[in-house]
Amino acid sequence: MKIKFLILVGLFSLQATLAQETVIDSVKVKQEKLILEQQKAEKERIKAEEKILKEQQKAEKERQKALKDAEKAKKEAEKAQKKAEKELKQAEKAAAQREKAKNNIEKAKSKINNNKKDLEKDKEKFEKLRRKGKLSTEDELKWREKILKKENKALELQLDLEKAQNKLDKLD
Repeated sequence: MKIKFLILVGLFSLQATLAQETVIDSVKVKQEKLILEQQKAEKERIKAEEKILKEQQKAEKERQKALKDAEKAKKEAEKAQKKAEKELKQAEKAAAQREKAKNNIEKAKSKINNNKKDLEKDKEKFEKLRRKGKLSTEDELKWREKILKKENKALELQLDLEKAQNKLDKLD
């Protein structure tokens, strides 16, 4: 009997606990909803801050890239300017060399003309003195030597002219 009674009491208490309706506290529910909303708002705020931070980092990277590009363009412009200055200097140097070569050619031609005139004068004088018979064998030898030296000089001057002309041709 005791066992039956205990079983009956156990079943009754089990039914009583199971049959009880759980009452939900509306304040507690509101607080939980509020907490959830606050957590959701906090998550959204954090996402917004992260998004702003990423945008700032992206803007900073773009600014750095723009600075690098500007620096690179500046260096390229300076390099191009130096190259242009160097080319201009080389062109001026080449023009000066051509002008000098032209002057050398003119000088060589002038020397050749002067040498020709002197040679012609000496030949005429020699012939004049020889026709008159005023030359001894030693004098005649000296005159021929003098004329020969001037002819050799004319050949040397002609070689100098050819060298100067070749130099000018190489420059052009």
